[in-house]
Amino acid sequence: MQKIALITGSNKGIGLEVARQLGQRGIKALLGVRDTTKGETAANALRAQSIEAEVIALDTASEASVAAAVAETASRHERLDILVNNAGVHLEFSQGLMAPSQLTLDILKATYETNVFGPFLTIRHFLPLLRKSEAGRIVNVSSTMGSLADQSNRESAYYGLTTLAYNSSKTALNAITVQFAKELAATGIKVNSACPGWVKTDMGSDAAPRTVEQGAQVIVRLATLPADGPTGGFFDENGVVPW
Repeated sequence: MQKIALITGSNKGIGLEVARQLGQRGIKALLGVRDTTKGETAANALRAQSIEAEVIALDTASEASVAAAVAETASRHERLDILVNNAGVHLEFSQGLMAPSQLTLDILKATYETNVFGPFLTIRHFLPLLRKSEAGRIVNVSSTMGSLADQSNRESAYYGLTTLAYNSSKTALNAITVQFAKELAATGIKVNSACPGWVKTDMGSDAAPRTVEQGAQVIVRLATLPADGPTGGFFDENGVVPW
């Protein structure tokens, strides 16, 4: 039976590359996007590579939109095998606000709306469809910048990156991973966090050293874990990332 994967924020960047790599494995990719016109352009690019792709209108900041996306997915496929929470923002980086004292409450709230509340809503609402899968997999796209251990390590390359909203939102996302993994431990649904590294995307900028192809690999690996694979963990391409 063909697996079905939904990837949020997947009309470009890492999300689109995750859809492509999953599609190369024979998995049908549902592109969860706010702008369905851009989504169709992305889906057509995947179809041109003989990858099965569909567009699902999905704004993770809106619970009504998430619920509608669940209903649409259920009407088409009745189940979901893989959920990749990829949609995210790093508003401080794009605005040059690199110190906690520069942060505004509006930016903090907007960051959490996308990076924390969005993944929570998608997991909560799509869970009934994931429970219908024989091997449900949830991957939350996090960041080493959300690692409290790493942020406290003066020798870390990320130590000086003090964007409070983004960093703490990824810490919170990791907590979501842990709590859902505990709840779902007996079901066979695996929930993990993935750090793709600093990747050349609109958010990561051209200064990033890694390609989207490289960044997507750990996400795809966690999305296709075997039955004896880990759950409730935090990983990058090199293995376990400290909490």
